[in-house]
Amino acid sequence: MNEDRKKIVINEILYWRENKLLPEAYCNFLLSLYTEGEGVEPTKTTSQSKKKTIMWILGIGLLLPVVFLVTYFTELSPILQMLINFIFIIICTLGLVLNRNNPFFVHFGSIILALIILLLTVNGSDLLFKGHGYYLFGIILLNCVCWIVVGVFSKKKYFLIAGILGSITSGILLFNF
Repeated sequence: MNEDRKKIVINEILYWRENKLLPEAYCNFLLSLYTEGEGVEPTKTTSQSKKKTIMWILGIGLLLPVVFLVTYFTELSPILQMLINFIFIIICTLGLVLNRNNPFFVHFGSIILALIILLLTVNGSDLLFKGHGYYLFGIILLNCVCWIVVGVFSKKKYFLIAGILGSITSGILLFNF
């Protein structure tokens, strides 16, 4: 096999491994077969994808403080605040979809998304039911139940624990209200 074809095949195998199109063990076997045991140095695309992932993590990580600032420390109308929160939910969801192969980003983005949704629903409850604290407790309890369901079905223990603790806390506060 000539060298140009070998490079094409090796690049394809690296692409398969990076995008998880084949199990990593198969890709490693094929790489060692085509490189005759020499191995392959990481290419620039993996370093570029790491930089892109880091930028997404920083961007999503900054969404929560910005949402908090927009919601509680600005003079914007409540409808505009909720619209901005909803746009941030779309951005966070887009980041989760684009980086679904990165487990750290999926966990981090899921937590940020859940907290932004909590802030949006609390803000909406405050807008719709001013002065009625029972509705606020109901919204918070509904969020906690959703977290429990997400924790059970996605096997993410932190959602399950947060949902249970939040449900207990909001239940205790509701009965003392």
